[in-house]
Amino acid sequence: MYMRSDGRVAFVPNSIVRDLLDFSQARGFGLNEIACAHQYSREERCQLAQLIGYSLEGFHELYFVYDKAAAEATHAARQIDPAASGCRDDNCPIHSDGAQADIAKAIHSIPYNRKRKKASVR
Repeated sequence: MYMRSDGRVAFVPNSIVRDLLDFSQARGFGLNEIACAHQYSREERCQLAQLIGYSLEGFHELYFVYDKAAAEATHAARQIDPAASGCRDDNCPIHSDGAQADIAKAIHSIPYNRKRKKASVR
């Protein structure tokens, strides 16, 4: 993790992964498509968020991040900034594991059309 120029602590982005995402996003397969694609696990999405350089605050708000991963990220961020925190550090009722599981179920109930690489919302 590192301190960004805006004063927020974030994961160090991996330039290769960032370039791959930019390349695929320009061709219609970006973060929204990844969020709706059923073949990716919560752990894989969590790792991707770290690899593309999410801020600690943003990481805490992602539906696929487990509370334990959020707590570990806060612990690492506090090595850089002792005041660093995310909403789950304050027992956020919206982004806790239970609430996020409901969101994940809703997202994954949306049919995914691999041929079009887009979620089909009806």
